[in-house]
Amino acid sequence: MRKAPLVVVFLTVFIDLLGFGMIVPLLTIYATKFDASPFQAGLLVASYSLAQFVFAPIWGHISDRVGRKPILTLTLAGNALAYGVYALSHDLTMLFVSRTLSGVFAANISTAQAYVADVTTPENRAKGMGMIGMAFGLGFVLGPAMGGPLGHYVGVWAPGAAAAVLSTVACVLCVMRLDESLTPELRAKAQKRAGHPILALRTALGRREIAGLLGFFFFLTFGFANLESMAPLFLRDRFGFNEAETGYVFAYIGVCIAFAQVFLIGRLSKKYGEAKLLRFALWLIVVGFQLYWLSPNLWIYLLFVPLVAIGMGLSNPSVATLISRRTPPDVQGRTLGLSQSLGALARALSPGLAGWLYGRYPTPDVVAGVYSQAAAPGLSIVPLVWGGIVIAVGIFLARTCLSLTVPAPAAASRNTPPVPNEV
Repeated sequence: MRKAPLVVVFLTVFIDLLGFGMIVPLLTIYATKFDASPFQAGLLVASYSLAQFVFAPIWGHISDRVGRKPILTLTLAGNALAYGVYALSHDLTMLFVSRTLSGVFAANISTAQAYVADVTTPENRAKGMGMIGMAFGLGFVLGPAMGGPLGHYVGVWAPGAAAAVLSTVACVLCVMRLDESLTPELRAKAQKRAGHPILALRTALGRREIAGLLGFFFFLTFGFANLESMAPLFLRDRFGFNEAETGYVFAYIGVCIAFAQVFLIGRLSKKYGEAKLLRFALWLIVVGFQLYWLSPNLWIYLLFVPLVAIGMGLSNPSVATLISRRTPPDVQGRTLGLSQSLGALARALSPGLAGWLYGRYPTPDVVAGVYSQAAAPGLSIVPLVWGGIVIAVGIFLARTCLSLTVPAPAAASRNTPPVPNEV
């Protein structure tokens, strides 16, 4: 594994996600300053994920044809522009434009994952993918901690300006320090492939060893987004948390995810293989979801938080690694882009349904009766139960897929020799 390029990729993704984390906690507050309704605020959040759904496979596909470095550089510069528009927004339309542009250019995660696939050997790939995940986790932990004070003491526009500066720094770092990872031979081969990359989903779904993983990733993201989107309401109604206390819980989750991706994923994947590790991580998430709402008090709840967080920290790199190892090198970007696209679609669709379930189905009295601390009448546990069911469906998809004998990819890069399936 070539460590120097991975460190640069980690820093560029981390700086970019740090900017994203600075924006997210204040986004709906910023929207209300322009008289946005709750529905419009929800659409504002969804616009980011919908743009990612469209553009993640596009950037991945283009990176297969022209190389990883040009796409990472372009998207980081585009993100700086999008954050600048956010900081200068004077009406709701500009805010929508800024978030849509951010979704377009932040859809570069598949390119970063493809870079990792280019420069790692199969046995070290999960550790490399874990570095990308760690950059996400740390960005989500530190971003809100920086963006909150900036928004409070300077103005809600200030995190946008700071994020624009950070993305510019990441872009310069990419230009100055990142080497191209894709060989001219593989780029030339990818250029012969025609058609819109979204259409490649049909081809990918025709390959059972890939289709199951793509479908599973959608269900995993959809289920987790139930928790992610409803956590502020759940914590408010279950424990009386305010915005700051909710932020601390999110930071706690981010630390647990980062811990899993720094200290666990590399060691465990080498010892057990990504397939067995993924099965174990999924059950951690499903069980953790149910223990969240069953916890009789806050301390027991906090004790169970790492189950889901570590499960997610182990799952995402494992899925990306398995997809990468089952994909020819000349279409790494396109295929990983499809997985990120489906994840973005799940994040766009899940919050609305979770919100409807939360408002429609309050917690039964027989459940509320076991709580040692009184919960608000509007508390609902249904999104947590439903999220666990969705991920359980994903488990069966993944189980079927992982039991298949996987042929070696048709082409191999200089750093990615074909390997037998570890299942």
